[in-house]
Amino acid sequence: MILYVVTETEAKYRASTDCARIKHTLEAQARDLCLILHFSQLSRKRIAELQPWAICHSGGATPHAEYNVLTHRGYRWVTRTCNIPQIGFCGGHQIIAAHYGAELGDMHRLRPDEPDLNPEYLPGLYKEWGVFPIEVVRPDPIFKGLPKTLLMQERHRHEVKTLPAQFHLLASTPNCKIQAYVHRKKPLYGVQFHPESVPATYPHGPALLRNFFAIARAHQQAGQ
Repeated sequence: MILYVVTETEAKYRASTDCARIKHTLEAQARDLCLILHFSQLSRKRIAELQPWAICHSGGATPHAEYNVLTHRGYRWVTRTCNIPQIGFCGGHQIIAAHYGAELGDMHRLRPDEPDLNPEYLPGLYKEWGVFPIEVVRPDPIFKGLPKTLLMQERHRHEVKTLPAQFHLLASTPNCKIQAYVHRKKPLYGVQFHPESVPATYPHGPALLRNFFAIARAHQQAGQ
């Protein structure tokens, strides 16, 4: 079994219509059952009970300062201490980095020559919104079989500003340097983009997910 951890507020978690679709996507690529949990339901005891072999962390639109996603003790234990392979998507990528001390912030305010790709969401801020080319800057098994330039779905205006020393930078775009990272000593990944919800006409997202789950399976088997 794998876990899909929703990092939004509890109200948005309960109202979400996307979780079932993402669950099916993850199950198809992992070839295993996926259990959806809210981050507040996580603890050392629950992980021991469930024994997942991989954990995926969702994105989210609510500013992190408005709820306790960065300070919840059980959730911080999962990202900082638990040795199960994990990957954070968009907001999940930011939260994992913040748990290790990273600075988060908006990319930048729109310059006069820049269009607002989603003017209904925080107008005036630069956003990567849509399918963008992302450059791989460091080889890693998560990119096995993929080209150096990935095409991935982006939906964000916030980013990881500083990469903690525990991580390697894996991929970048011109306006968002930290597009992907991996922990130096364990299979803990973050990606600013959305491989779990990329349009079907762009195959790089599902391929990256399959690579992550292959890494997680190998880690599980090595521990047995």
